[in-house]
Amino acid sequence: MQAKEITNGAEWDALIAGHPAAHPLQTWGWGEVKRATGWGAWRVAVQDGTEVRAAAQILTRRVPRLPFAMIYAPRGPIVAPDDAEALAALLAAVNDYGKSVGAIFLKVDPAWPVGTPTDALTHAGFAPSDETVQVTETYTIDLTKSADAIMAAMRSKTRQYIRKAEREETKILRDTSGEWLDACYQIYMETARRAHFGLHPRSYYDAIFKLYDPQKQYLYVALRENVPLSFLWLACFGQHAVELYGGVSDAGQEWKSNFLLKWHAIQEMQTAGYALYDLNGRVNEGISQFKEGFGPDHTTWIGPYDLVYKPLLHQGWTRALPLAKKLLAREE
Repeated sequence: MQAKEITNGAEWDALIAGHPAAHPLQTWGWGEVKRATGWGAWRVAVQDGTEVRAAAQILTRRVPRLPFAMIYAPRGPIVAPDDAEALAALLAAVNDYGKSVGAIFLKVDPAWPVGTPTDALTHAGFAPSDETVQVTETYTIDLTKSADAIMAAMRSKTRQYIRKAEREETKILRDTSGEWLDACYQIYMETARRAHFGLHPRSYYDAIFKLYDPQKQYLYVALRENVPLSFLWLACFGQHAVELYGGVSDAGQEWKSNFLLKWHAIQEMQTAGYALYDLNGRVNEGISQFKEGFGPDHTTWIGPYDLVYKPLLHQGWTRALPLAKKLLAREE
């Protein structure tokens, strides 16, 4: 097996596309989105002949004013949980890269359900971390089931509201030009105020639209009489269709547009051939109740693991450097 740095976007996505563990956050486009917001992105793949046994897109964030960095494989590494040999070959390359950038630690958080064996990770030196980046508790829908079976698993109220939105002639379109981004951001701000969560700067969402593969992102907008009522934005790759963001206006809540919108997205992702629809988080009571109405499975990922290179600095990162972490968050 041989580890190789990959510097071409089309080559990277083609290499990882067939691996069952490939995830939207490990695609080239996602790395470019993060690069536009202050991170570095480095990619490495381990091949056994023509087979990709392991791969990782490593995001790098420098500690302000210090010669150190944190490195992170979002929803990675791309490797079978029990393939310790391939993981070891991958880590040999990643550790060399980490040394070159002064990494304090490497964080990983693969989309492996709780119960997945993690022996390969722990034997490689990883330990569970309390510092999460991606959500660990989510809802998922098995898209290999029939549409009728998915609909049957929904709450009766959810089916009722889907039909209501259909009767009200709610129109759903996919925005491929960005003409609805302003309207979606306004709806998202309204939703954030109502549900009490924070947003990235507007430029962050513009970067996603511009830099993530246009064939693999789906920005859906629900309208009534040409007035946008709700939106849903997904990033997809491999077997995964993942909701990134979504929101609904007050008027959209009244007309139940978000119910029809989500059902439309689920059907579209099934038609596109994805196997798992990830609703990306059990957030707060109101949003969770809405998501639960679609009859999803309660899925919990194994959570983050850290491989520590500099123990004293890692302790400082997790315990005594809240200001540095605030600075990093402010720069995202």
